[in-house]
Amino acid sequence: MNAYRSPWMTEDHDMYRDGVRKFLESEFLPQRDHWVEQGYPEKEYWKKAGEMGLLCPDVPAEYGGGGGDFGFDVITYEELLRLCISSFGNGIQSIVAHYIVKYGTEEQKHRWLPGMASGDIITSIAMTEPGTGSDLQSITTKAVRDGDEYCTQRF
Repeated sequence: MNAYRSPWMTEDHDMYRDGVRKFLESEFLPQRDHWVEQGYPEKEYWKKAGEMGLLCPDVPAEYGGGGGDFGFDVITYEELLRLCISSFGNGIQSIVAHYIVKYGTEEQKHRWLPGMASGDIITSIAMTEPGTGSDLQSITTKAVRDGDEYCTQRF
């Protein structure tokens, strides 16, 4: 029986998948249990992923990304999940990158996206507070600038 191939896949996607699969099997799979126990991958693996084009593959090339479509992100997720590697947080990196691409200024795009694509910048998201869980519309805490820092205030 032949393996299913999604109709959106192109030859470029197939080549990307082959490279991602080989890379993850050789570089990430041996670290999987260690990362689960530790709770995070070491920064050097973010940089390796960036060098391989696994981070921000669908971010425009002018901002340091791969310039591909969302299918390249999907392939990366599929291959990580195939190997049960859930401790590498590239999904969050992708979400943050998509927010910056869509809503960021040109200065922000040029400042943050190249480092995110290379693995030099690792991002996160905090989207909860007591009583709201992940219901973003119910969150009342705001970040307020106080000199060179931010503090939080509930409104």
